[in-house]
Amino acid sequence: MLAGIDSEVHFTHLSQTCVDSLLEAFGKTSKKIFPPDIADVFFTTKSILDLIEAIGVPLDQVCLLDPKAKRELSPDDTYTNFLFGVGVDQFT
Repeated sequence: MLAGIDSEVHFTHLSQTCVDSLLEAFGKTSKKIFPPDIADVFFTTKSILDLIEAIGVPLDQVCLLDPKAKRELSPDDTYTNFLFGVGVDQFT
């Protein structure tokens, strides 16, 4: 919902069991699971790099949103894709 109606949200690197369970939980068999008035949400077993390659997104158009980044995003940045990491921060 917060990503916007014209956006896509991809959950990657999931086990097939997890993908199947999430699709079943939402009562859908297709990857498009939510109403049309919010962002499309997809679940996949692919890694993020494999997904980026498969959908044809140039890596220089992917912004890794990192709270420890050395600089903040600016209006001059021209990213069209944003990568949010979710998980345990093993490098703290």
